[in-house]
Amino acid sequence: MNKLTLLCVEDDIEALEDITYLLKRYFYKVYTATNGEMALNSYNDYHPDIILLDINIPKLNGLEVASKIRESNKNTPIIFLTAHSDKDKLLKAINLKVSSYIIKPFKIQELKEIIFKVIKEIDIENCKIQLADGFIWDKDSYELFYENNQIALTKNEILLIKLLLTNRSKFLTVNEILLEICTNNNDSIGNNIVQLISRFKKKIQKQLQNDKFFIENTYGSGYKIK
Repeated sequence: MNKLTLLCVEDDIEALEDITYLLKRYFYKVYTATNGEMALNSYNDYHPDIILLDINIPKLNGLEVASKIRESNKNTPIIFLTAHSDKDKLLKAINLKVSSYIIKPFKIQELKEIIFKVIKEIDIENCKIQLADGFIWDKDSYELFYENNQIALTKNEILLIKLLLTNRSKFLTVNEILLEICTNNNDSIGNNIVQLISRFKKKIQKQLQNDKFFIENTYGSGYKIK
């Protein structure tokens, strides 16, 4: 079982109990709601990682609930539960960034496959760290991206990013960076940390043809990730 949480919104109590019984095996916590108002309250209270949302629920329908959630949260995966007769309503959900939908009645295996697919997407997304100016760092593969374009990195550049991210809340001095990089790399680069970062910045800006960079330099303090 992972540490993810899920909010299941379904007004059919029997169906809600069946779905909840199944999904409790795969989630750290499963929250439930039987109408739109309860769904929004539960979302605001618990901020679940995934939302399984029936379209036809009382007080506020599923589309209205999803729309209100998207006003402040563009990323939490939403999976719609819908009847065959409601397919036309899914057209209204195009701008709601819906992860998937399931037509009722559905088979348990179908629900599991869609849930696992979304969980995998979340796991992949959680490996990515958003940096300043649109840069993304993949902490598993040690890769740097800008607008889906990978930026080639040297060994020392990788060590530099990892070190600054580990100490993201504070500035590191040249000596602190030098000591850590040399310790991990076993290949002293002398006192050229300033030159290392300067070359790194110029390389990125030349490749991107703009002035964007994600490392901040403050005189007297040192370097940190923006």
